[in-house]
Order: sequence, then C-alpha cells, then structure tokens
Amino acid sequence: MKFLGIFMAGFILAHSALADVHTFDYRLGATSVSEDQHQIVIHAQPAVTVTILPGGKAWPPLSLDEAGRIYAGGTVIDSATGRVAARADAALALPHGVEVAVLNERYRFRRDGKECRLSPRQLGLDAKKGALDALKDANLVLASASDTLLALATRFGADGAVAGYLVERIDVARCQVVATQRLGNPDLLVELAHADRGGWWITGSVEQTLLRSRDGRHWRKVSLPAGLSSLVSAYAVNEREIWLAAALPDGDGPSPYLLVYSGDGGKRWRNLKVNDPLLARLPAAWLEGQKRRTP
Repeated sequence: MKFLGIFMAGFILAHSALADVHTFDYRLGATSVSEDQHQIVIHAQPAVTVTILPGGKAWPPLSLDEAGRIYAGGTVIDSATGRVAARADAALALPHGVEVAVLNERYRFRRDGKECRLSPRQLGLDAKKGALDALKDANLVLASASDTLLALATRFGADGAVAGYLVERIDVARCQVVATQRLGNPDLLVELAHADRGGWWITGSVEQTLLRSRDGRHWRKVSLPAGLSSLVSAYAVNEREIWLAAALPDGDGPSPYLLVYSGDGGKRWRNLKVNDPLLARLPAAWLEGQKRRTP
C-alpha cells in the first residue's frame, strides 16, 4: 500500500494520466480526487497535484482534519467548496495552526505567533540524513492537537536498520522538546495521528500494531484480531469506536473495502461489506477510510 507523495503547490492539471495507468476516483467531502500510481490530483480551485515518488513514499502526507479541510503540503483546501482556504510558505501545514518548514537544515515550527527552530539532532534523528529527507522518508512524522505538537522520530543503528522510535512533545513557545518517550522497536511504525475525542494513536504495518494514548505520554497496545493483515492506517473516533484500513479473514467472503471496525474498544471486530450501514459513519477526517469506501 503506497503512501502519498510530494506536494507541488499550485499546479493546475494540464493533461490526463497516461492511457496505460489506471485512475482511481474518490471524493473528500464535496471535492473530487483522482489518483493513479504516479500522482494524486485534488480537483480544487485551482487544482493541486501531489506526486507519488518511486517506492510509494510520501512527501508530504495528504491528510484531513475534523473541520473538513484537506492538507497538502503548505496548502489547506476547504473540502466542502473545493476552494483553497490558505497557503503557507511551509513544507507542511498541520491542523490547529501549526506550520513546519525546513530552513538551513533546521525545522522551523510556527504556532500562535511563536516561531522555533530545532535541528534533526535535537529531535533524535540521524545526523547523516538531511532535515528535508527525514521528512520525505517519514523518519519524522508530526501530528497536532489544540494544545500539543507531537513528533514520531525513527532512530537507526550502525547497520542502517531501525533501532527504535521516540515520541516527542514539542513546545514551540519555549523552543524545546519538553518530553520524550522511548517506544523501543515494536513494529514498522507508519502513522502518528490524533482526533479530538479519540486521543492519539500510532499504527504499525508489519506486525499489525496499534498504540493509543490519551495524553501523548503514556501508550498502550490495543489487541487486534488474529489473522489481521495489510494494516496501513487507523482512526480512533473515541474510546470505543476504532476503524482500521486492513484485511480480516471472514467466512462470508472478502470485503471490497478492506475496512475493519470495532465498536467496543477492540474486543470484537468485523469486516465491512457492501451496503453495510456502518459505512455511513466512516470518519470524515480519515483519509484512508474515505478512499476505501468506494469499492
């Protein structure tokens, strides 16, 4: 499953994808999106093109917030109207007014009129890799809440293999990392995300891992169903409702959506089938779920 790719701000779609490339169409709110193996085109006003890099890596991640806005690099799009709501001079615009740019091999964070610059080393990253490359390779993943900015940093050993992960709380006003939690190496961690009622979560895609936290400091592992595979994303609506973009074996036949749901905090899980009434409750802010609701 690919990640989403590099943002090319303000590009207007000038030609269609090559004839031999299959295009997948879906909607984010009222805004239509076309995706193939090379690019994602958000049919906003003006249209915005996201390029998928070789290997499927993402820079920057395309995401949504709970107010129905689409975030693509420094551009914010109102999904209800398809109009560009804001465009910042930044590599990333995050919900709750956070902007992230890379300047002179440092990360510049802006929030609430405050500005802060931190080096990759201060965030626990490998000094051999440039700051922008660490973002492109998702060695640094960022997520924001109304009062918190968290970073998930990947640490590497001398052999180049992943040695562990750090979760860091960044205080922009004080320009420092004010708290760090070491997660060890529980899985290939691919997602750090937050929802107002669901708290924080981290998704691992090899061993099918879901970690959750209310405060971004203390993490617990959620028990996932046996046989789960292809986990690439999750969404926690609240303490009880959890959605997974994954595959779960089911005797009634395969699901076209590869979406799995729990309404009791992870005690029981089920695949979503065609015309399942739960599909009407897919979180509007969950990009992977919105993409997969079209069979």
